Amino acid sequence: MTAPVCIDISHHQGFPDFKKVAAAGVLGVIHKATEGSSYVDKNRATNCAAAKAVGLAVSTYHWLSPGSSPSAQMDFYLRAIKPVRGERVIIDYEQAGCAIHELHEAVLALINTKLDLRIAVYSGHLLKQQIGNTVDTLLKTSTDLWLAQYTTGSPSWPIGTYTGWALWQYSDTGTLPGITGAMVDFNRFNGTNEEFLRWISPPDAGIGTLPDSIVQPQPKLEPGPEPAQQIVTIEINAPPGVRVVTKIQQRTVSD
Repeated sequence: MTAPVCIDISHHQGFPDFKKVAAAGVLGVIHKATEGSSYVDKNRATNCAAAKAVGLAVSTYHWLSPGSSPSAQMDFYLRAIKPVRGERVIIDYEQAGCAIHELHEAVLALINTKLDLRIAVYSGHLLKQQIGNTVDTLLKTSTDLWLAQYTTGSPSWPIGTYTGWALWQYSDTGTLPGITGAMVDFNRFNGTNEEFLRWISPPDAGIGTLPDSIVQPQPKLEPGPEPAQQIVTIEINAPPGVRVVTKIQQRTVSD
C-alpha cells in the first residue's frame, strides 16, 4: 500500500520510529491528545516531539464524548496541548450519543479562545446522519471536514455544509515502516503536498518550498496553437472639412 500523506495515531501505535515513517513518504502526523474531560493520551507529548524532530508536521485531536460539557472538554484539550496562535485543532466527532448541539458548543469554545485556532471536524456516518445535506452555517463557516470513510470508490460527505473534504481517512488497516504491531489510519489530502503542510501547520511555521522528492509532479504543458487573429475593417465616410482622428487601443494611428 502506498504511503499516505498523513497518518493519525494514538497510544495504540506505541512509540513509532518517526525517521522510518518520514522516509516512507509520510509528511504529517495527527495524534490523539485527550478524550472527554479526564483522559490524556500518555504517548502524545513524546511522539509529537519525536515526529517534529525529524521534520514531520504535527497536529492533535480531541475525542468528544457525550455526557459532559463540550466547553469544559475543549478547555481540557487546550490545557493539555497548549496551542500556539493559529494552530490546527481537531474535534473527533464519532461517538454514538453525541448531538450536533454539543459539536456546536465545542466549536464555539475553540473560536472564543481568540487564538485564531483553525478547526477541523473528524467524522463519518454520525455527521452525515445528523446534518444530511442541510446547511449547517457554523460548521460551514468555521470548520474544515476530515472525513472518515473506507471505500474503494469516491467518498460521500454532507455537501450542503462542506463543498469538499480537506482530509480523507480512507483506510484503518495501513502498515508502515517504523510502526510495528499495530495497524495505522491512512489519510489523503484534497490538494498538493505544500497545501497539506500549510493546512496542518500554524501560519508562522515557515513552510517553504518542499524538496523535489516530495513535491507532487506537475503536468508538462505542451504549447497550444497560436490564437486566431481577427481582422476588423472599419469604413468612415466624413463630410468634406471634417477632421478625422483614428485611434486603436488609445494609440493614434492616423490624423
